[in-house]
Amino acid sequence: MARCIACFFIWLSFLSPAKLVAENILNGHAIKLAIQHSLLMHNVSATPLINEKKIFPKCDKDLSINPNHKSWKTVVVECEGQSPWKIIVRNKFDTLSKKQAHNKPAIKKTTPAPILLNQVQVGAIKRSIRRGDVILPTDVIAIKIPHSKATDVFPNSEDLIGRRAKTTIKALTPVFSRQLDTDFMIEKNMQVTIIHQGTSISVQMEGIALEDGQYGDWIKVENSKTGRQILAKVVDEKKVNI
Repeated sequence: MARCIACFFIWLSFLSPAKLVAENILNGHAIKLAIQHSLLMHNVSATPLINEKKIFPKCDKDLSINPNHKSWKTVVVECEGQSPWKIIVRNKFDTLSKKQAHNKPAIKKTTPAPILLNQVQVGAIKRSIRRGDVILPTDVIAIKIPHSKATDVFPNSEDLIGRRAKTTIKALTPVFSRQLDTDFMIEKNMQVTIIHQGTSISVQMEGIALEDGQYGDWIKVENSKTGRQILAKVVDEKKVNI
């Protein structure tokens, strides 16, 4: 078994992210392999947590894969082609070496975060938000709080992105899971507005969501008028961009 695993990583080392997406099929599986290649090149042992069947917009250039905030706990996968897009993918670490101490995998929010001099780093928001507001990527920040209060929190601040507040949450205070809705911003079979933003004109059309999606997710939608299925990005409640 160990020999088979070793052979897999040797095979993977000969592939590049460009080759992995050159087959004109850019799904979660291809992106996972591209991330694993980058991790291997940096001597990091981890498994990307991504839906392998999910379809992403094709990229006419090599994917750029880099650690997020200098940590391989999450990676930024970015297409810098004619139709640029970017996603953030979390990694689950298989082993932890001393050199990777800052790359500890995220701990489930139902358990206390690791102790660091009696303080822990948890997810928070930069601005106060009201009930019903959606947390955006520009809102999240990490703060330190006493370990004794680190229950029901989010050790990884990026887990807050796309979640909707059930109550008012003050700025620079820890966000607790009980303060957030579990609902998706867009749910399967929901009527949505499809927006196409051109250089000088914006076109809107009605559609049906074929998948659940949080803020920033790429989901399949169907044009209600033509029946055509397309890939669109969730940008607001009942709104997607193409």
